Amino acid sequence: MAATRSYEVLYIVRPDLDKAQIEQTITKFQKAVNESGGQFVKLDEWGTRLLAYQIKKFDKGYYVLMEFTATPDQLKKIDERFKLDENILRYQIVRQDA
Repeated sequence: MAATRSYEVLYIVRPDLDKAQIEQTITKFQKAVNESGGQFVKLDEWGTRLLAYQIKKFDKGYYVLMEFTATPDQLKKIDERFKLDENILRYQIVRQDA
């Protein structure tokens, strides 16, 4: 079995969603980590911020930083969930050094 590693993902949620929809999106990704076999560690909501450039006609986005642990195979499943979600403007998953 592959080793479990620590990751963090910074993702930007569409700003035109209401607070309940944003919370629902955040919860969905916490569950996605657990459903894939990974383990959710920490969540840090940065809130709405101005983007450096327009993404899909939006000037702002709701930033969320999430830390989790997963194996490389589990990471692929999590990455796929981010790719398919229309409420996510951008995301980047980074492995944390031990």
